[in-house]
Order: sequence, then structure tokens, then C-alpha cells
Amino acid sequence: MRRMPTRAKTELAAYGASTAALAVLPNLELMPAHASVAAISGVSTWWLYQRVKHGDFPKALRSAQRLLGPLTGSAVYTAAAIAPGNSWWEIPLAVGWGALMSAWLPASRSTWTPPGDLATVYPSGFAGLVMRLWDQHEVAPETRLENIQQTISSAHPDFICDIVAPTGKPVPKIDDSVIAACFGVPTLAVSLRETEHGPGRIRLTVAPTQEAGRSIDDLWSTLISRPGGAIPGSSIVRVERQPAQGQLPARGMILAAVEPGEEVRVNFGQLCSAFGVNTEEMRLVVESRGNEALVTLYEAAPLRVARRATRELLTLDAYGRYTIGTAHDGSDAKVHMRSASGTFHGFLVGVTGSGKTVSLALMCAAWALAGMASWVTSARPDAQMSAVGRHVDRQGSGPIFTWWLLKAAVALMDIRGQMNTEAGHDYSPHSPYPALTLVLDEFNSLTGDDLFGDDIAQMTDVLAREGRKFGIGVIFAGQSLNLDKLGGSSSLRDQVQGGIGVVLRITGGIAARQATGGLAGDTDLPPVPDRLGAHMSLMDRMLGTATDVPGETTQGMGHTVTGTDATMMRTLYVHLPDDGSPDGLDEIFPASGAINTLTEREIDALAQLGLWHEWTMPLPTGKEDDGDGEGSPLIGSFPPPPAAARKPKKSSVRDKILAVVDREMTAKEIREQVDAAAGTIRNVLSDLVADGKLRQPQHGVYAPAGADEQGQTKGQQLPEGVDAKLLMLAADLVVATRFGSQSMLQRKLRVGFALAGALLDALEERGLVGRADGSKARQVLLPVGADEDVLRELRADLGPVLQD
Repeated sequence: MRRMPTRAKTELAAYGASTAALAVLPNLELMPAHASVAAISGVSTWWLYQRVKHGDFPKALRSAQRLLGPLTGSAVYTAAAIAPGNSWWEIPLAVGWGALMSAWLPASRSTWTPPGDLATVYPSGFAGLVMRLWDQHEVAPETRLENIQQTISSAHPDFICDIVAPTGKPVPKIDDSVIAACFGVPTLAVSLRETEHGPGRIRLTVAPTQEAGRSIDDLWSTLISRPGGAIPGSSIVRVERQPAQGQLPARGMILAAVEPGEEVRVNFGQLCSAFGVNTEEMRLVVESRGNEALVTLYEAAPLRVARRATRELLTLDAYGRYTIGTAHDGSDAKVHMRSASGTFHGFLVGVTGSGKTVSLALMCAAWALAGMASWVTSARPDAQMSAVGRHVDRQGSGPIFTWWLLKAAVALMDIRGQMNTEAGHDYSPHSPYPALTLVLDEFNSLTGDDLFGDDIAQMTDVLAREGRKFGIGVIFAGQSLNLDKLGGSSSLRDQVQGGIGVVLRITGGIAARQATGGLAGDTDLPPVPDRLGAHMSLMDRMLGTATDVPGETTQGMGHTVTGTDATMMRTLYVHLPDDGSPDGLDEIFPASGAINTLTEREIDALAQLGLWHEWTMPLPTGKEDDGDGEGSPLIGSFPPPPAAARKPKKSSVRDKILAVVDREMTAKEIREQVDAAAGTIRNVLSDLVADGKLRQPQHGVYAPAGADEQGQTKGQQLPEGVDAKLLMLAADLVVATRFGSQSMLQRKLRVGFALAGALLDALEERGLVGRADGSKARQVLLPVGADEDVLRELRADLGPVLQD
């Protein structure tokens, strides 16, 4: 390693002395000083001119490098001497010149190249000192410090900065004690945390005199326990610090309590401010219970990674609980299958994109594993919920479907009441029928429907108040809940308390009590941001260090609510695609693929009452030929809305086109038969081709999906979701019993009601059964003695699919 030569040291000392002279001499108006500066400037200029004049440009360049100091120094002296009086800028100008020339020293001494450990030029002042100490003590080789800012004042050594690693590399693990030794501060005054830029940039805080670094007791008494503080009247009971474990970051925990007889009150925003963290970071977690509060502060957000759901996690434990997610401390976040009062009621609140559908899928899978049946409805069709619907007893959407669903559930209470009388007790795990859970998604929209909303609210209220004795539970779901139309949130809260309660991300500015319609009680839940790491401090904005890299999604993050207790968690993950790829629901629902349904007695009783059919059919008009076709009255206290009040359903352009296209037709022929704008028809045709509802043999020509080149429909195609082996089993049952009943197939094959209907539709296409006629069983269209021949032909027809 080459050392700095004596000439370079001499020149460096000369720059230091010249800096002092330039700051003082110009204002003394000494003629000898003026003359000396003029001579130095003149000689330097003449020498440089001679080099350029003779065309020796290499030598002229070297001379310019060496003469830069005298020439610029003369200019600084002249400017200060000409300015009248003592101007404020004269001293900073002289100091700046000295610093610049010191940095220019290697270039001005072309015969000397500085060694690598002397190449770094540190800025003057506090920032340069911090950088120099960092490099000299070799805290983390190959890293550098940026954005050094003193946090209190220039008289205090407290500062924050960024530790930056080389591009593409993370900052190595650094012990707090090593950093503390480097800067000569206590270890407690040092803290590290990852920024929104990822592991390549770590935020370092050194606060030896700040409250947070001085003493946790001082911080608590000054900002937290004081009147009007974050937790007024509290005192510290115990402090613990836990190191990082796996994906769980290091954390500090403080157990605090107020006086006996008092109830702890926490202001989450104030508490975050006291500890110097942003609420959006989700690093601070508070759990309060009675007169105690547990405050946990993590070095980084603890719920960045979601755990994959499994059947084992969703299976009930010995206490009747299943795991719905991971708590902030890495433990299982569990919810009870039944509430403290024995009901299956619960609520799930979360805005679009918060993971509400995934949570519903997890709940339905847990219920299925526990042997419960599920009926799911929502205000509007949802592709992901339709995927869940293939694994539950009944699933649909819209106010009409919901009306029929609730009507059947109310009637089921009467049916089960008779079964309870025979058994000698109300619902229990020993009852002769399974528990049933009704999921009402987008509940506000359902009860807000002009025609059916009041009936939906009234029947839901009855089921919520009386369903416990009959093993019927109601799960309220939506972006927010408004239970004003029901009997009162207080009675419902008493029924739900201790049961299922999940609050994900809710609309900003709406408290948890308001969002859950009072079902969460007075529980104060901190907000969940849209993304983690998307927050930008005002300091970063001022310094222009903003980044356009989006943060990590918080989908599934929220809280489980049991009574007055709330636990911050992230729900388990199951794949529900938005790109048409296969979902992961088979991994969490029962491995056998069987679907839990009502008992045969219950289904038969509902069928006799005209309530067991496709719940999208129009409501009855009150005439004797409604229901099952034999004049059976619908039981229950809620008659359907009058026929005069029901508006006929309008056919959409999509429906009209599908009804018209029964062969290969040109776009012009379709436009002539469908009353709609040409542009609308063109767009709908494109959508139908993309959805597989129509086929486009050539440009401008459309044909029904599944038609061959001669326009004949292929009868061998199976409807979506229908398995060939399952279809053969259905055919065997229908042929053997001569009874084409949808509810019979549902019971015997242990499939959902919708799938049983699809199986009958497939048998209808193959000529085995007739068309559907309300809730009646379909006619079996087989000649006497032809049973074996028909089944043999069907098996041969499905042969290639069965072999697969």
C-alpha cells in the first residue's frame, strides 16, 4: 500500500492555511497581501498560457490540474476583497474552497494515486463523522450509510439513517451491540428495521438521549400513562424481549395494568406515535383484557407470509375449535364452531380484496369436515363462491334464491321440531340430523332489495333467534353489516358472542362496531392498510427518496373476535384463482369428496311442501297448482310477495342471442332477430365465444357450442362439473328405481343439489329422463325390458371418458 507522499501532505496543509487566510485577509485591506495574490494569479495564468501556446496539450492539462488551487483561490480572494464590508458568505466560501481543494488533491498531484482506504471523501459535519466511524470500525463491510438525519437537534447525537448494501445483495445481519460499540452508545439506544425497499436497505436508529433510548420507564410515564396518554393510569408489570424465530421477527413485549376495579383504555394511534412507528406498518399489536394490556412491538410486520390451509388445521380440536389463520405471535388463530350460547351464528366483515371469499371457503371446509351441511347465498353471482358451491349442499345468489333458502330453513325448524320431540331433546351432536349453517354474503344488499328485502330480514331474524334449538346457524357476511331490520343487534350479539367472528380490512374511517353492526361489541380494532410497506414518510417525501415499488398485499390480515377479545391474525391460504386455473379446494374439503346433506326425512318433507327445488324458479302466486303441483300449501309465517308486485324478469341480450343461435348463422342474421344495437350484439357475441357458449367456425359466422361442422350437437359432451363415473351411478339409480328425482340423487350419491340437477340434465340429453317440471320427479323414458341395453349403450358412449 502506497502512503501519502510528503509533497501531498505539504499541499494539504497549504490548503488548510490558505482557507484561514482567505477567510480573514481580504477584509484587512493589506497591500502586500493584495500584491502577493495578484502575483500568484498572474504567474499561474502566464504559465498555463505558455503550455497552451506551444500546443503541448498533455502538459497543459497537467498544469491546469495543479494550478486549479491557486487560480480558484485568487478568485475567491478577489471576490471577498471587492465586496464592501464583511459579507456573511465570505467564510463559507473560503471553507468550501478548502474542502473542494482537499478532495481535488489526488488529481492535482498526478504523480500520486491514493490507496483504496483513503479514496473515500467524507462530507464535513456530523454526517461525515458518522460515515467515517462506520467504515473505520468495519461494522458491515461493503455497506454504506445514506440519508443521515439528526432527529432532535444539532447538539444531540441522536440520528437515523439507511444502511445500504451493494445492488442485488441484502444487508448482512448486524448485532445491535456492534453498532452501539461503533458509536459509543448503549445497546438499547440502537434499533434496526427493514424499510419498504426490502432487505437491501435497513433503517438504523441511534437514540442515546431520546426518550425511547433512555429508559422505557421514562417513556411510559411521559407519553403513555399520563392523563390523556395512550394508556392513562397504567404502569409496567413486566418487560420481555424475544429474538427472531424463523419467519417471526424479533419483538419486545410490555405487560401493563391499571388499578384493580378500572378497565384499561388504549388509544392505538397515540401508542404508535409514542413508540415512533406508523400505524400502517402493523408492527405494534395491543391486546387488552380487563385491567391489563399486552403491548408487542415487532422489528418488522409479523404477518407477511400466509400459511397454506390443510384438512388437519381445519379439523376440530378437543375444544370444538378449528384453525382459521396464524396469530401475530406465530400461534394458531382458532375460532369456535359454536358460540358460548350453543349457536352456530357468526359474522365475517371485509371489503373487496381483503380475503373474505377465502375466509368463507375455509369456514365451509371446516364445517364440512365436522359433518355439517352448508347453504350459501350472496347478493350477486361470484365465480369463486361458485367454486366453493361445488363442495357444499346448496349455493346460489340473488334475492329470489335467498328467499327460497330462508323459506326452506324456516320450514326446516318445524320439521326438526318434530324430530326433537321424538328424540326427547333439542339439537345436540346426538341429534338424528346434521347441523346446518346458512351463509348470507352481502347481507346489506339482500335486505335492501325492494321486493324481497323485508321478507329476508324477517326470516333471518327468526332463524337467528330460534335456530339454536334446531341446529341452524346464520353467518352474516359483507363489507359492512346493518342489522337495523332485524330484532336488534344486542340480542344477536348475545347469541354470537364466543362464536365465529372475523373482521378483515374494513372501510377506512369506520369503526369495527359500526362495520359489524354491533356484533363486535365495543372491541376497538386497529385499521389494516391496503398494503404493507407502501407508506412513505414525510421526510422521505421531502428528500425525494420516494419509490414506485408497491408494498405487499394485506389480503387475509385482520382479527378474530371472540366476545370482547380480539387477536390480530392472517387467515390461512387456499388457492382461489382469477385466471381460470384449477383451485385448491379439494385439498381442504373432505378427501372422500362426499357432500354433507340433510337427511332423507328432511328432504322428503321439504319436497312435499314445495320447498326443495331449484331456488331460482319464480315465487308461487298463491294458487292451488303452485308448490309441488298437488296443491300443498307452503308452511311458515311469511307468504311470498303478491304476484302483482313481482316484476317479470327481462331477457338480456346475451339470453336472446343464445335462444336465436341454433345453427350456423352469420352476424347479420343474428342482428335481424335480436332487438339490440349492432355494437352491443357484436360485443356480446365476442364474449359468448370467449366463454365457450358459442363457436365461431369462420369469421362472421357463429354456431352453438358443441356443434360439429354439419351443425349437429354432440350429445357426448358432459356439463361442467359432471363426472362420467358419477353420471353412470346416477343412471343406474334412475333406471333401477324408475324415479328421476333430484333430491333422491342428492341423498344417494352424497352430492350437492346443483350437481344432482346437472346429472339429470345430462341424462335428459341422452334420452333417459324427461324435462324438469318444477319440483316433480322427472319421467323415466325407457322401454320395458330395455334397461340393460340402455345402460350398456351409455357406458360405451362414455367409454373414453371412463377410461381416463
